[in-house]
Amino acid sequence: MRILHVTAGIGRSNGVMSVILNYARYMPGDIRFDVMYFVQTEDDRTKEIEALGGRVVKIAPPGLHSFCRDDVDAYLQAHKGAYSAIHIHLPYLASLLAPKARRAGVSKVYVHCHSTWFSLEHRNSLRNRIFNLPTERLADHMFACGRDAGVYWYGKRAMERGRVKVLPNAIVCDMYRFSQAKRQIMREQLGLTEELVVGHVGRVSPPQKNHPFLFRVFAEIYRKRPDAVLLLAGAEPNEELAALAERLGIQAAIRWLGLRSDVAQLLQAMDLFVFPSFYEGLPVAVVEAESAGLPVVMSDAVTDEVCVTKQILRLPLSLAPEEWAKRALALCENKRVDTADQVVKAGFDLKTSAAWLAEFYRK
Repeated sequence: MRILHVTAGIGRSNGVMSVILNYARYMPGDIRFDVMYFVQTEDDRTKEIEALGGRVVKIAPPGLHSFCRDDVDAYLQAHKGAYSAIHIHLPYLASLLAPKARRAGVSKVYVHCHSTWFSLEHRNSLRNRIFNLPTERLADHMFACGRDAGVYWYGKRAMERGRVKVLPNAIVCDMYRFSQAKRQIMREQLGLTEELVVGHVGRVSPPQKNHPFLFRVFAEIYRKRPDAVLLLAGAEPNEELAALAERLGIQAAIRWLGLRSDVAQLLQAMDLFVFPSFYEGLPVAVVEAESAGLPVVMSDAVTDEVCVTKQILRLPLSLAPEEWAKRALALCENKRVDTADQVVKAGFDLKTSAAWLAEFYRK
């Protein structure tokens, strides 16, 4: 059985692609994922997809002219009968892809939302909102990464009628389980001893992660704890943030780690996780941090669906950075414990979710 997954890009920094790959790795042997995408990046995950038995196909970027192009039709017709379903991770694309898939004999169309915005670019937001209007009528079933994302894309009535299944951005919780031994090893690799390590995982661009506010909160922590270090996984410095760090006097305390494949280990080395995003669907980074037993301080713009442990605090972005710092430092005074089982119990375990999805595809 082959399922054609459609996403914007397959770059290593693309969160949706990471979710697709996570599920693909835990599918039974009779189910394979192919991936269709339209944003090209230098560092992509083609080899990983192919290693799992999948195929990769690039199409033209979506837009009004895409309805007249034949590259999608050509591919689907060339692979007629190959796919049991098409799983579209950008619901507004159902307008473009669902009719083409059905003409090619694909019997099931699923849509899957991963955000609480139609586009991070204002000029595309209205377009995507309009394209999304017929999604419920075109899809056989609708998935959402969380409750808030489902309401945003499909509406409250669709959620209440049971038309939407929440399929979380799940992780292998055991990979993140807190270990004092792993913590010591990672801190030694990073050249850390007794420092207070504040962490964050996320890209600088687009700016939804709110790095400027993160820097201001850390600056307040740094004033109280001059031994503090800020680890930034997934982030590369830009001119604006470098200048802000210099003005705040924290440039020497920041570690720009860039794109990493060892986030599970990095979380072990941290003492506190700060996540002041403007908006999120359901952030995997917070779930990972909780699985690692970290105290988490995040903005109240992030859904409370990720509030699993007692070591998580939601604060408004209107609150001063000084207050964020004060509450964050108070939170990390508690002894760090293993909370991975709590995250499993809350429904974020990948093995369980992947088994459910595999059975859903078969039915």
